[in-house]
Amino acid sequence: MEIYLYLSTYIFLIIGLSIYISRSSSHEDFLIGGRNKNTYAILFSKFAGAIGVSTLITYTGYAYKFGWGLFAMSLGSVVGYLLFAFWASPKIKKLSVQGNFYTQGDLPAFVTGNKNTGTITNSITIVVQFFWILLSLAGGAKIIAFFEIFTYEVALLITAVVVMVYVVFSGFKAVIITDIFQGVIIIAFLCILIYGMFDNKDFGTIISSTTDKNVSIGSIAGLVLYGGLSVFGLADRYQLCYAAKNEKSLKKGLGLAIVPVLCIAFLLLLIGLYTYIQNPDLDPDTVFVYAMQNFIKPSWLPFLFVLFFAGLMSTADTSIFAVASHIVSKTKNNQKVKSLRYATIATVFIAVMVSYFWRSIVDITIVGAALRMTLAIAMIYVIQQKENSGRFIASALGGLLGLIIGILIFGPAPTIAITVLLGSLLGLIYKSKSPKKN
Repeated sequence: MEIYLYLSTYIFLIIGLSIYISRSSSHEDFLIGGRNKNTYAILFSKFAGAIGVSTLITYTGYAYKFGWGLFAMSLGSVVGYLLFAFWASPKIKKLSVQGNFYTQGDLPAFVTGNKNTGTITNSITIVVQFFWILLSLAGGAKIIAFFEIFTYEVALLITAVVVMVYVVFSGFKAVIITDIFQGVIIIAFLCILIYGMFDNKDFGTIISSTTDKNVSIGSIAGLVLYGGLSVFGLADRYQLCYAAKNEKSLKKGLGLAIVPVLCIAFLLLLIGLYTYIQNPDLDPDTVFVYAMQNFIKPSWLPFLFVLFFAGLMSTADTSIFAVASHIVSKTKNNQKVKSLRYATIATVFIAVMVSYFWRSIVDITIVGAALRMTLAIAMIYVIQQKENSGRFIASALGGLLGLIIGILIFGPAPTIAITVLLGSLLGLIYKSKSPKKN
């Protein structure tokens, strides 16, 4: 009964907060957070949006399987985050002020003067972000059901409805404010998990341990590429740029976000290594659940599950808002809030229906990671204010083609990031006849 009390309290708190926020929210607050968010709001929102259920499961599984090879992805992430924070984000913010952007596709449409670039970008974005809604909802519900707190169906429904309610009430402003709260919760959750696992254990032994498998060169290259490029292909990063108060707050917030992300990666590495020491014969997909089941005192589980539930929602709300806002991108500005609310409800309903039937997450997470890269090179192209729409479109579609070819050749493996990159770069060879704006 204790866990239901904690969970109910958290749900009422988060919904009450969203209702309170909505009472003082403007049109711009709902659509893009008021374009006045400071360093810490950007930092925690970026961090909370980056750490979801799939991250916890996949990173821990990689650490269990490859040990310190996990930091191949982290190496790429450091480079990617810093480039985006200090090179790309000021350019994006400056352009967004000129063009009053709301969606990822607004940027290429403004720079190239071709509305087709915006339509293609937003279409791919909807697919990418919807993919991560499914991973968040299905992955979280699956873990909750594993511990028999709720059935899979009930866990799925509760999570989806709670997120839907506070996004419908307060939009992007609620996403950012709840992300601050949820970001702190995610860190607390993993610290408690680590403390419970390593209490009275030899920390030095865990750090110095290795696994019996090496990371292939292809996997290392794929993980580095994914870590470095995926940040350029995700809608929530661009929406955070539009929502920032100014370039200084944006650069500091996004740049500092790499610190907690690396801390989380290190904590998940410890969990993976410690679990490997205890049981080297597990399926890597089950390591995170195994750790929660076997290394935590039963008296802590109710509190931990509420923290896990909060962390789950921090990624789901970001992706749900991104999908809904991109669906209504062509709606008239005075109708956008109303349309976005309807789109949010429809998005959640469809996601719940799909998640009810599709419940596998780990191999699909790898494909989803590569999918996040498909727009990266094309977006880097327009961030440089290159105006040729043909090159942008060819690069975006080349990334999608590279993803399909990679899956056919390598299957769901990190190596497919290489084929996505090659397809995107080859697309830049194409050049439409007139680079001038229409």
